[in-house]
Amino acid sequence: MPTEEDDEASPRALGPRVILGGAFWSLRQAVRTNPRWVALAALASLLLALIPAAQVSVVAWVVESAAGSTWKDALVPVLVLTALVGLSQVVSSAENLTGQRASLRLRSDLVRRTAATAAVLTPRRIADSRIHALVEGGRNSTFELARGPISVISALSAIVAAIALGAALLPFSALAAGLVVLALVPSLITFSWAARMQDEQFDKETRHAFRARYLLDQLIDRRTASELATLGTGPKVAVKANDAHGCATEILDRTYARLLKGDLLGGVATALLLGGALIAVLNAGAGSGGLIAGVLGVIAGLQATRGAGFALGDVISVAPKIARFRELEGLPDAAPTQHVVREVGSLEAHGLSITYPGGARPAVQGASLRAVAGEMIALVGVNGAGKTTLVSALMGIVELDSGGPDHGVVEIDGVDAGELSAAERLGRFGLVTQEFGRYEMTVRDAVALGTPREDLADEEIWQAMDAARAGDLVRRLPGGLDTMLGPQFGGVGLSGGQWQRIALARIHLRGAGIRVLDEPTSAIDAEAEQEVFAQLRETAAGHITIVVSHRAWTLRGMDRIHVLEEGRIVETGTYEELLVPGTRFAEIFAQQLS
Repeated sequence: MPTEEDDEASPRALGPRVILGGAFWSLRQAVRTNPRWVALAALASLLLALIPAAQVSVVAWVVESAAGSTWKDALVPVLVLTALVGLSQVVSSAENLTGQRASLRLRSDLVRRTAATAAVLTPRRIADSRIHALVEGGRNSTFELARGPISVISALSAIVAAIALGAALLPFSALAAGLVVLALVPSLITFSWAARMQDEQFDKETRHAFRARYLLDQLIDRRTASELATLGTGPKVAVKANDAHGCATEILDRTYARLLKGDLLGGVATALLLGGALIAVLNAGAGSGGLIAGVLGVIAGLQATRGAGFALGDVISVAPKIARFRELEGLPDAAPTQHVVREVGSLEAHGLSITYPGGARPAVQGASLRAVAGEMIALVGVNGAGKTTLVSALMGIVELDSGGPDHGVVEIDGVDAGELSAAERLGRFGLVTQEFGRYEMTVRDAVALGTPREDLADEEIWQAMDAARAGDLVRRLPGGLDTMLGPQFGGVGLSGGQWQRIALARIHLRGAGIRVLDEPTSAIDAEAEQEVFAQLRETAAGHITIVVSHRAWTLRGMDRIHVLEEGRIVETGTYEELLVPGTRFAEIFAQQLS
């Protein structure tokens, strides 16, 4: 259920500047992506706004004409009224279809821009929870953002409709005309308040709803669902998913209860104003024509005020989402082009210390190491010793600050790596982790993700797969390089070890000067692992290779092994040097070596 922390969450500022800025932004985006359809939607909406006022005047004309000597006297106004009714139907359909088409084009553009922005984020920024939330929010709000321009047009048209009705009623009763226009105010106030309150609850509800979706995904995804079914613990996850969904539902339920009260108050105020307009029409003494036209105008005014309120509510509710999307697009300074550097002579780290937010102690403390081209070094230690954190610091995923808790210096070829851009620095590294990506694409595309190059020849891809001992596997597949991988899109299913070989092929294809392999063969059997490491040693001459491993035998051929304990490098040496009794290395691998 919602916690005190949920109730105390501070609301986001949603002032007129944010709302108007969002409205103008929506219109600019729509006009930029599809000016013709936006113009048609605006024209159709404007016509619909003016038709009720025209009907009021024509109805008065019909009534006055019907009082003539023959029915023919009312024929022309009746035909005009009929044309207006038919025009209203046609224009209403046109407004809907043109609006949908404009929104469709805009949504496609927003999806493209979200993907483009996410694609150029650095690993450091991706690891930032706030930025991750912005990306997730941008992806999930494209539909609402795409409908934003139509909501703006609808809100403006509804206001125009109310003002036009007031003008149409003016000849019959100035008071009634003023009250119809004034009836906009309660609806505008009510829906503005409702949109503000919904935005205040957005983050709270979204957090629980996202948790519920995540847990439900675990029950649906093939891998996790199979594991849970095997363990018989799917019901546990279902309970947690239901609890999270219940929290989101309770927040929404409380919000809707408040909205109902506010809507009732706004509806009563609007009804009183329009009732006053009806009384004003009755007291105006404008004759039967004026009376009927006035009543029709007041009823149409009710629809216009409600329409303006709903449309403005949509404009206000989407304003904070627009602000988040604009913040998301403002993240990248530029789209960096990454060039892979194949030759790196040396990598050095001096006094690296990293402390994660909320951590009781540093994850890495005063770590220093050095490696040159042709060397294979290893980082070992128990879980939580700081191996992966040290790798992240070497690659620049963790930011170092000489005056802060995360400090130290990393040098590549004698140059402070902190002076390189993220793209320049990462271009010197190739990384495979035990959490490698299982990209359900064709084999060719999945391997080609190892490099930003577009001019890849199939021969290069085959060489990379052979180096990763994956070539024979792919040659047996029905479509070779064109075989679709993964079951979600009808492709070939692979074992964990086979997926891992595809990931290793990406690193061989990349050919970066520094290769980082964090548990690179965790899903591969012992015989295949020996083949992979044999290939790594064969190609070691042109690279600096850093291996993180929990398997003792893979460390035999390492030039140097660094043993980490609670973030510190406590031992350094070759396999033989560290194997002597009493070393931390011997303690860690005692069971494997017995």
